[in-house]
Amino acid sequence: MFARIHSKILAMVLVAAMAGLAAGCSGSKEEGGGGGSSADLRLKLLTLPLPVDSYMQILTYDAGTDASWTLTSSADWLLFRKVSASTSGSEDVSGLQTMSGTGGEAVAVVSLANPQETARTATITLKAGKSSKVLEVSQQGVGQDTPSGGSVLTAGWLELPETNATDGLDAFTVRFDDKSRSYTFYWDYSNLISHWVAYPLNNAIIGQSISRSNAWSYCPLLPANKQQNVSKGYQSGNHGWYARGHQIPSADRMGTFSRNAQTFYGVNMTPQNNDFNGALWASLEGKVREWAQKTYTDTLYVVTGCVEKNAKYYVLDASNKKITVPTAYFKAVLLHEKSSSSRFSDYGGYAAIAFFFDHEEYSAAGKYNAKYSLDMAMSVKALEQKLGYNLFVNLDKKVGADMANKIKSREPASSQGW
Repeated sequence: MFARIHSKILAMVLVAAMAGLAAGCSGSKEEGGGGGSSADLRLKLLTLPLPVDSYMQILTYDAGTDASWTLTSSADWLLFRKVSASTSGSEDVSGLQTMSGTGGEAVAVVSLANPQETARTATITLKAGKSSKVLEVSQQGVGQDTPSGGSVLTAGWLELPETNATDGLDAFTVRFDDKSRSYTFYWDYSNLISHWVAYPLNNAIIGQSISRSNAWSYCPLLPANKQQNVSKGYQSGNHGWYARGHQIPSADRMGTFSRNAQTFYGVNMTPQNNDFNGALWASLEGKVREWAQKTYTDTLYVVTGCVEKNAKYYVLDASNKKITVPTAYFKAVLLHEKSSSSRFSDYGGYAAIAFFFDHEEYSAAGKYNAKYSLDMAMSVKALEQKLGYNLFVNLDKKVGADMANKIKSREPASSQGW
């Protein structure tokens, strides 16, 4: 009766989770009480409300380094599982409504799929000594699986492209644990791909603390049946096998395990020719990170996307859903220089560059193994004309419409600072 959830992913999550809990479980104790005060106890789930589908996540709690604790769920659909980095490869997940332990042992919370049309609620109670903390938990119902994104973006972030209220697509923002933005994606429910993924990038955001997580999973912002299941890679469709290609690269989010794991959500993946993905595309991704880490760079604002128009190929995901193979890929970069730099002073401190690759053409022998070159670049204005919509739509609010047009129309060349 339990949901099948990929515990190899969980095992990788644990490596980071155990380290985080060990570092964070230092809550104060009451004199002789054997546990922290109720104010000191901490209890948190990152994904709330819970999705309607079965879902597993690590519970963040703090009961004190040496404190004995007990967790209790008020519902039989919300269960606990004590886990370790040596979790077995079995995908059958079981759990308990009550669990006890000591210190910073890692605990997973398993929510079983909700068969009801309405939402349901439960509580999780953490007890340590004479103190307790209660977390209220809700789970969406079958009739409430409408995503919480918006069709039109109103945020003023510089990386955002134009959105349209009538195109049937929705925008969602994936956030870091501190609630700041990691990336925004524009979701196509028919083709099960993001038309674009937009994100800020600089040396601090990139980070360098961890290794690649490979934590392939669903994005908690969408119901599982409305996104890709990338847990086992793509199956061949009507044109052979394709790789799971990141839009925001894994290497752009290396500060913590959870930040990197967010880049492995199915909403960030598209089917890419493996040779193109591992050569030309990877070369461009590396060059963008290099620009982000230049001494003169404050922040890059990046849009990575694909084109689904006239697509004729598809692959199957691990749940046998059809995923459209894009016909082209693009990347646009807006660089904002540090105030101490004058490299782009004639352009209000900004520079822009763009790339567009026909997927089939650049997957052909002799094309895919090319490396990044400025000869492949174009102006952002030229890319906008290819795509049929505007990029960096909030730039004119920063520098004015005339300067924004000047920045986006500038032809990239080696003599211009890139």
